[in-house]
Amino acid sequence: MGLLGIVAWVACVGVLAAALGVAAATDLRCRIVPNGCVVAVAASGLVRALAAAAGGAGLAAPLRALLGGASVLAVMLVASAVSLRLGRGQGVGGGDVKLLAAVGVWVGPLAGLLAVGLSCLVGVVGWGVAAALRPRARPLPDAIPLAPAVAVVTLPVVLTGLPVAATL
Repeated sequence: MGLLGIVAWVACVGVLAAALGVAAATDLRCRIVPNGCVVAVAASGLVRALAAAAGGAGLAAPLRALLGGASVLAVMLVASAVSLRLGRGQGVGGGDVKLLAAVGVWVGPLAGLLAVGLSCLVGVVGWGVAAALRPRARPLPDAIPLAPAVAVVTLPVVLTGLPVAATL
């Protein structure tokens, strides 16, 4: 990877980290994942994939990015529909669906599906710990903010690149 590729990668990871940080903070505070954060995550992942293609990787990186976003989106749409039906109107929110699909653009289909599972696990465990530590007089809302868990799972995966190299 040449100097331009390194600069592009660092810039894209910076955008990813900032967008995930804002999404996590906003989700904790307001239970909303801003669309701007979702767009920033997806766009930075696509730019990174296109930079890899321009650097000699060919079409594999952009193809993996598109397949990652599409496969995670499909799984999350089904999960959202099922959770809404089982949760009597409460379930996986649209912001979480879009954010995880955008993460799929970064990590590809297989690591994207792994990110979905790990994010859900981290989110549920984190919510359970928070509920256990909170005074009974102030119970937590039923909704679990998933964006913080997505950030905790995604950044190490992207920075290490370990599961990403094995996908597609």
